[in-house]
Amino acid sequence: MPQTFIVDQAATFSGLAFLESKPKLKFGSRDVQDTTSDGTPKWEVQLIGGFRDQFGQNAHEVIRVNIASHRDPGEGLGQYTPVHMIRFVVGVTPAEKRVDGQGREKITGGTVWYRADGIQSAMPGNTRQAKAEG
Repeated sequence: MPQTFIVDQAATFSGLAFLESKPKLKFGSRDVQDTTSDGTPKWEVQLIGGFRDQFGQNAHEVIRVNIASHRDPGEGLGQYTPVHMIRFVVGVTPAEKRVDGQGREKITGGTVWYRADGIQSAMPGNTRQAKAEG
């Protein structure tokens, strides 16, 4: 079964707005930016997504989207700027049962993650765009 899906943003969200972008840090680090295997820096972009919940009510959620790029993908975007993600992908890490060092069972995974190739302003007449470089 596939574990990554390309998102139809127009059918999923009533809108996406930029909040901030910052370097994605290496696991366990407080100051070292993570990179892809080819050395491209990774960024975490936070967005607020509007959508209708299962009861038809408007709901909003902050989502964190990973983007690999040699420059900050949020550069030049103001907070709450409507945006469109380029090749927006959602993935699911499968849940796994593991046994820790003391013999206790623990469930890991089962989390949802987001990734995109870039971000662009959705404002009419604004061509501001940041794509992954590399």
